[in-house]
Amino acid sequence: MRRWLTVASLTLALAAGQDLRVRSEFQRPGPDGEVVPVDKTERPREILSPAVARNAYASYFLTVSLPAGVDWYLEVGQNPENAVRAVLYQTVPDAAGVPDELTKVEMPVKGRTERPEVRSYWRDLWVESGAPVRRIKVEPQVWVGDRWLVYPMEVRVQWATVPAVTQKFWGLPASTLRADAGVVNPWRDALCRPLPAQTQPEKTTVRLLQHRNVLQDVALAKKMGAAAAGALQAGGISLTNEAWCAAPVEGWQKDLAPEWYLRVRDFLYRNAVN
Repeated sequence: MRRWLTVASLTLALAAGQDLRVRSEFQRPGPDGEVVPVDKTERPREILSPAVARNAYASYFLTVSLPAGVDWYLEVGQNPENAVRAVLYQTVPDAAGVPDELTKVEMPVKGRTERPEVRSYWRDLWVESGAPVRRIKVEPQVWVGDRWLVYPMEVRVQWATVPAVTQKFWGLPASTLRADAGVVNPWRDALCRPLPAQTQPEKTTVRLLQHRNVLQDVALAKKMGAAAAGALQAGGISLTNEAWCAAPVEGWQKDLAPEWYLRVRDFLYRNAVN
């Protein structure tokens, strides 16, 4: 049974040296549970009440720090039950220590630690097209030894409904680049000029699912038409769309933190008309 836990339970668990964190998809956690250096930002977004679109995925990183010698299990509590479809993938760091390859796991995830461990997951939430516009609880919960650890998270389902997405693929940036590197090709194909297509890789990775999520945003922007004209500028880009098409990525990216793109997504969800 999934339980709804108190802040006191969370504080108690943290005092015992355990930790449960949720971050945006642009804050990749390394093997030590901390954000990899290339993605670090001074003020990362708190993922407490995120907005989500309908007929779309929303994705977050979930990191659990566990002490030695304890039984544990991880699940995702929902209220109402089954309000969204939650899928969990365990991350596998590459040679550079960047989480990239994903292995799907069934919930609840269980285990026993022999030594202190840090485990990181990519959590996908799928929101149906007919989902009611409302607030729902979608909370990661971990039973560690003799107590619960919970991350309080209230998801806001928006009116914005993503249309059918045209699956296109133009290759993936290197995993060692910033997490926002993958937003460029989908938007340049839509705003600038069609890019030559490539075959999508079969292996599931963080970069591939980020690409999927950005394709959703582009599809929503196309549906919005003129209402989406200022989307990139809402993210902090000072260039017009035409100038952005011609500008090298390193020119405008250096002044923006990796989570700038979340403001683009916020703009689309706020201004979408169904």
